[in-house]
Order: sequence, then C-alpha cells, then structure tokens
Amino acid sequence: MPNNSRLTMTHDPILINSISRYVYDAIVTIHQHHPQWLNDKFRNYPWQNPDFKLNFLAKFGEKLSQTTDRDELVKKLLKILESFLAPSFFVSNQFSELIIQVRKYTHPFLDIESHNLENGKGKAAFVVNNSKAVDGAIAILLLDAENLQLELQKEKFLSGICTYPIQIKVAFANWRTMGKKDAELQARGYELIHVPPGKDSADLKMATVGSSIFVHYPNAKEVLVCSSDKVMTHLCTTLQTHGLTVYLVRQEKGNLVVLNNKTGETKNYSLVFTSKIPSLEEFISQIDKIIKQEQKITGKEWIQLTKISQLFQREYKIRISQVISTYLPGKKVKDFFLAYSDKFVIHKHPKKSQVYVTTFDFGKNEIIDKNHSNENNSIKPEAKILSPINSQVDLEEALVNIIQALTAEGKENYVPIAEVASEFHKQYAQPITKTIQSFKLGKNFSKFLQNSGKFQIKKIKNLHQVAPVVNSR
Repeated sequence: MPNNSRLTMTHDPILINSISRYVYDAIVTIHQHHPQWLNDKFRNYPWQNPDFKLNFLAKFGEKLSQTTDRDELVKKLLKILESFLAPSFFVSNQFSELIIQVRKYTHPFLDIESHNLENGKGKAAFVVNNSKAVDGAIAILLLDAENLQLELQKEKFLSGICTYPIQIKVAFANWRTMGKKDAELQARGYELIHVPPGKDSADLKMATVGSSIFVHYPNAKEVLVCSSDKVMTHLCTTLQTHGLTVYLVRQEKGNLVVLNNKTGETKNYSLVFTSKIPSLEEFISQIDKIIKQEQKITGKEWIQLTKISQLFQREYKIRISQVISTYLPGKKVKDFFLAYSDKFVIHKHPKKSQVYVTTFDFGKNEIIDKNHSNENNSIKPEAKILSPINSQVDLEEALVNIIQALTAEGKENYVPIAEVASEFHKQYAQPITKTIQSFKLGKNFSKFLQNSGKFQIKKIKNLHQVAPVVNSR
C-alpha cells in the first residue's frame, strides 16, 4: 500500500476543491451561529454571496495547491484558519469536527496508519486537533470502549478536569460487536483501533499502544486512561514515570470516579447530573418554554411548580435548585420566580400546599381552562363585587386597592409585583398584561407601573416591589 500522505497536491485538484468547499461551508456555519469566532474584519464579509464564494475558493485552493504532500496541506490549512479565526475556535468541538472531515479527504487509510502507531512506526493517524497544540501542551484520552461507556456529556466533564485541551482521543474495541458505537465515536473525533475477540483484548491493546504514546506526542502532558479494568494500573504507572499526569477514569455505581495518579486525589462525579449550568438568560428561556408546552398539553394556565421541576430535570438532566443556587445562593425555587416577577407569576392555593406558576404572556395562548368547577386543576378567582375597569384610571385605582389590601395587616407598604399581578388575575379573571394591552399601555407590567406616576418601585431582598405613591388616590 503506497504512503498516501506523500501524494503531490498539485496533481490532485479534485481533493483540493473538495477540501476548499467543505472549509468554506464550515466558515459560513460559523458566521451564522458563532460570529465571535471570526476575527473582526472578516465578520462583515459577504459569505452568502455566490461571487464571493467563487473568489474565495479559487484563492484558498491556490494556497493549498502550493503544498507538496497531504501532511503539509493540513499544516497549511491550519495556518490559513489562524489568520481569520479567533483562538477560542481552535479549542471547540466544531474545530475537532472540521479536522476530522478534512482528514477523511487527506488520510483515507486510517486503519493502516493506526496499525503503524501500534507498532511504533509513526503518527500519521493522528493530526493534532488544535493549531496551538502543535507547539503547546496537550492532553490525550485513551478509551477502553468495551469496559466503559463515555457519552459526550461525560467527555465534556473530563475536559474540564484537564489543565490542557484534549486533542488526541483513541478508542479500543472489537468494533464488530459494538453496533453503531464506532460511527458515533468517530464522528466525535476518536481514532478507532480494532482488536480481535477475546477476554481483555481491548484493555491489553490499549495498554500496549498507550505505553508508548508519549514517544509520538512529546508535547503531551496529561493522559486520561478510561477503563473500569484494573489491568490499567500498570499503564498508568508507566506513563507517570515518563513525567505525564495520569488520570485513571472508571465507573462505579452511577458515579464517574477520577483518580489523579500523581497526587492520589480521587473525585466522584454523579453521572445523573453532569449537565452544564445554563446561563441565567438560557435558564429563564428554558423555564418559559416548559411552562408554555405544559399549558398547551393540559389546556391550563397555571402549572404546578413540582411539575415544572420534574419536566426541567427530565429535559435538561439537572435540577432547578442546582441552577438557582448558582445565581441566587441561599434562595429557594419559589424565590426565583418572585425575583423575576416581570417574567413569571406565582400563586399558592389558599387551601392546599401546591404552588402554581404561569408566565406573564399566557393570555396570548388562548388556552384558558373553562372548567373552573374543578378545584384540583384550576385556580378560581375570588367571588367579589368589583368596579369595572374601563380606563387607565380605573386600572390604576384597582391596583392601588389590591396593594393596600395586601399590605393591610403588615407594617410594610411595599408588596412584590408578582403578588399584585397574581391577585389581579384572581379578582378579575384576566391577566394584568392582557388588561394593559387592551388600553394600549404596553406589554410589560413593571414598566407600566414605573411609567404610571401612581406607584413607587424599589428592590427589596432581590425582589422588585411596589407601593402606591402617597395621595395617589
């Protein structure tokens, strides 16, 4: 079999064109979804313009054609990408995926090259997945796929443990017995080394290859040895004697156990909740989405807080309380909804322990539960003779009455905005936002109160609260 890495680039225009087009499409995707990865002057380029695309492909292909072999082509490609992509791109999963696809063009004989690595004949099978890592320190992940399942979330978690980026990932198994696992791992950037059937074949092959991997990658500083088999202890010792920091990763009773062989420190991580904490903005959006989906399914505006918590945990593999403790330390789940009273309304049934939540814009969804006779499934407005609301003045008067009623037995004149909105809905059987919109006074209750001139708003204990202006009636 010829060494395909030495094929002359100028004699393979189809290869050059294929790589150029793939890279261009990848850049277009980056421009659409991650514009921050493009250096400033390239963000405003007309990437969707057909003429610009043709010009780019011609120039890009010309530069790649100046290389003499496939290894040099990959290096040239990395250098070009560095000129217009930010460093943060080169440590992303998208960069790893791009390199994997490019290598499918440049190095189609990965199985043979992996065999060469096993015999210490070279490292052509692996192209470092980060332009910075060529000269900088990297981490390597070795996976015994027969003894340990390493899903993407677990892998991302392990990435956070390492000091250096994981740029080399190698998985060992008898792939004929692993279903579609080989395709999944390859898509995630793993090199696959096939082993014959037999007990301990995968871990023995992994120990053999792993024990000399530092020879091929002198810039490796850390190695993750992922296997639940104790035979890996010898491999860890070998790597450690050559100055590498070794993490032995194994799974025990629902936990991922990571042992730092250098310090002896062991850490246990739950596999149930390893999801990344979302940003506050993402979290609010996720809760809003869950509430609205459940409203459509049940036909009810008010959703039990316990139900929201269950749905969130099932969807995002993390507890609501974990997210809230990150952004509002010491606060309960209910406190979060009160803190964001411009987004949510919270209500506690007077005769039951359940807490219900809805969104401020639920009036738009046309899903009002018409069966108000069922106390278990709906919140009934209190039976009370009320003056009709026919104007902004009437609305302001009604809100003043509600606030004064809510503060009648307390010493404070201020009450959380969310409680006012909830009480209004109970009394008038209509969302406050819908009433505001009917008078063309905007869509946001908090802004309406601020602009009214009849109310004072201030933040008390992380909650926006409201009180009538003195002599506002």
